[in-house]
Amino acid sequence: MESFSLVAPYYETLMRSVPYGMWLEYLRLHWSLAGIEPKTVLEVCCGTGKLSRMLAQEGYGVQGVDKSEAMIHEARDLAASEGLSIPFHCADAAQLEIDCTFDAGFSFFDSLNNIVEIGQFRAALANVRRHLNPGGHFLFDLNTAFAFEQGMFDQEESDPDEPIRYRWRSSWDSGTRICTIHMEFQTADSRFEETHVQRAYTEGEVVEAMLTAGFVEVGLYDSYTLNRPHSRSDRVHVSGKAPS
Repeated sequence: MESFSLVAPYYETLMRSVPYGMWLEYLRLHWSLAGIEPKTVLEVCCGTGKLSRMLAQEGYGVQGVDKSEAMIHEARDLAASEGLSIPFHCADAAQLEIDCTFDAGFSFFDSLNNIVEIGQFRAALANVRRHLNPGGHFLFDLNTAFAFEQGMFDQEESDPDEPIRYRWRSSWDSGTRICTIHMEFQTADSRFEETHVQRAYTEGEVVEAMLTAGFVEVGLYDSYTLNRPHSRSDRVHVSGKAPS
């Protein structure tokens, strides 16, 4: 079963405590630092489109893309329920082809860690770059090897009053830099499992991939700050611009 398939209808319930508003403030901070005021924005690996919907409500021209058909189905239904007209595309970021370009793009919540082949990772960045207007900005985040070593995916929710309960257990392979997460879920009337796989990319791999994709002014940050990453950073943000 494809990752983010069975869990898609419950995804926004699972993520209801996520500080999406703060994430958008951080995104706008980077836009300000880059000296841009985007009008059109592409969300890469958008999931159920929560951030796309928030930006659309603020008047941005937003489109979203995700590999999971189930997540895109949820995104379209949720946007329609909020009276929003947002084009959501079901496509692999490494094979992205949309017939338009954007002033800015972003990908949050360690989505690009789910691309575990370095060639595909490079291709995804190159495709995002091709879909940006001159001077366009891209910001994304990644889990680090430190996060996987610390078992950050070992989580559970067993409260019977919760609409969905879960138990996640991860295994980290330092040789391949792959983290495999086995996820068990239970609702009032169903029980199901998914397995997700993420890769921790080194700083050198990320910078090389960004530069090869054609980005300039590449920067790495300890997440939600403007500080450089350090040895205990569990998440980093990466920014870059398309040449003007």
